[in-house]
Amino acid sequence: MQTEAFAKSTLYHSLELPDGSVWPGIIPVENLRARLAAYPLPEDLRGKRVLDIGAASGWNSFECERRGAEVVAFDYVEYEELTALKRLRESKIEYAIADIEELTPERFGFFDYVLFFGVFYHLRHPLYAMENVCSVTRGKAFIESYVIDDEPDAARCFLEFYETDELGGQIDNWCGPTTACLMAMARSAGFPRVEFKYVDSRRGGLVAHRTWEPVTAVPGARAPFLCSAVNNRHNDVVFQPRKDEYLVLAFLYEGALRKEDVLVEVDRYGVPALVLVRHEAGYWQVNCKVPPGISPGEHEVRVGTRNAGFSEPVRIRMLPAGAERRYGETPFVEEAVSAPAPEFVRVENTMDRSTTFRGYRNETLACRFTHGEAAMDLSKVQLTVDGNAYPLLSVERPEPGMWQVNARLKGLERGTHELRLRTARSGFSAAVKIEFDPVFVP
Repeated sequence: MQTEAFAKSTLYHSLELPDGSVWPGIIPVENLRARLAAYPLPEDLRGKRVLDIGAASGWNSFECERRGAEVVAFDYVEYEELTALKRLRESKIEYAIADIEELTPERFGFFDYVLFFGVFYHLRHPLYAMENVCSVTRGKAFIESYVIDDEPDAARCFLEFYETDELGGQIDNWCGPTTACLMAMARSAGFPRVEFKYVDSRRGGLVAHRTWEPVTAVPGARAPFLCSAVNNRHNDVVFQPRKDEYLVLAFLYEGALRKEDVLVEVDRYGVPALVLVRHEAGYWQVNCKVPPGISPGEHEVRVGTRNAGFSEPVRIRMLPAGAERRYGETPFVEEAVSAPAPEFVRVENTMDRSTTFRGYRNETLACRFTHGEAAMDLSKVQLTVDGNAYPLLSVERPEPGMWQVNARLKGLERGTHELRLRTARSGFSAAVKIEFDPVFVP
C-alpha cells in the first residue's frame, strides 16, 4: 500500500527499495550517485558518523548507511518517503527535524563527514549557518550551493541578496554567492582549508576541511616560538562561546612570512589566519577567529609554518555557554617549595614603558621574570600587590628562558605599591615598586 501511495506523488529524490525497485523522484538515482561521486566520501564508512543536512527524501542518508556509517538525517520538515523507507529497510538512521540554527555539538555531537547539499542559498543567515555546520564537523564537510558564476574568481567575491521571490519565484531563496564568495564564507566560518570541486549548471561544489594538510618540516628549519595567545577583547586567555571573539598570537620566527604560510591550530582543528603583522620589536602577530565547536575547558593553541612545523602549545580556556567571565579565573595551585624564587627582569606599563599607572582602559602591567620552570600557566604563578593576591590576565613567554605575567591594575589607592611573584613550587621574589596615580578618581 505504501508503494502505491508514493507512486501517485512526486518525490524529490528517487529512492531504491530493498527489492531493487525504485520510487521515482525529480532527481534520478544516477544523478544522485554522480553528485556524491564528485566528493571524496569513502566506500567503507564503518565506525564513522555522517550528518546529512537538508536530507529531503533521504537518498544520501540511505547511501551512507549502506556504506556502514551511523547517520543523522537532518531537515526542517519531515519527508514522509524518508520515514516510510526507513521503516521498510529497518534503517537505524536518526531522523532529526530541526532548523539549522538549532544545529550544535551539544545537541547532535560531532561528525566525520557532513553533507550540506542544496541548502546554503535557502538560509536567511547563511554565514551563521555555515558556522553551525563547521561546529559539528570534525573531518570534512561536502558543500553544494546555487552560485551565480561558472568558476572561482578572487576579484568576484560577493553575494546577491533576494528580498522576496527574485530567484526562481521562491520566497525561501535568500542569496546567490559567487563561487569565490562561497569558499570565502566557508573559511570565515572556521574551515581552514577549502577545495573547489566543480561548477555545473550554477551549482558549485566544495570540500571544506577542519584540519590543515600534514606538514613536513624542512631539515634544519626552526619552528616558531609562541609567546602568547590571548583574547582580543580582554587580553586574557578566557573565551566565551557564541561571541565574536578573536585569538591574538604573538610569536618569534626567523625569516620572511606570508599570511598563507601561517598555520594556527586549536587542539586538532586548523584556524585560518586573518591578519599577519611584523612588529618593530621583532615578533610576529597573527589574528584569527576562535573556531566554532570548541567545548568548555582548557585547550591548546599552536602556531606553525608550512616548512618548519609547529610551536610548543600555550593554553586558553573556553567557558560554558552563559557563564560570566569572572568564572574564567584560574586558581593558583600551591605545591611544596622545591625551586628558587623568580627574579624580576622588568616591570612596566605597556603604554609608555614606565612604572607609573594612570588607570587607563588599555593600560597593562607587564612583569617579566626568569625562573627555572619548563612550563608555566595561570595555575602556576601568583602576583601579589601589597601582599594581596591579584588576578592575572595571561602568562607569556616573550623569549626562550623568559616569562611574563600581565595584569590590569584597577581599584588601587593612589601612591606606591609593592609587587611580588611566586610560582607553585617557589617562595616569593624580592619586591619591586610601582606608582598608581589615577586620572579618573571616583
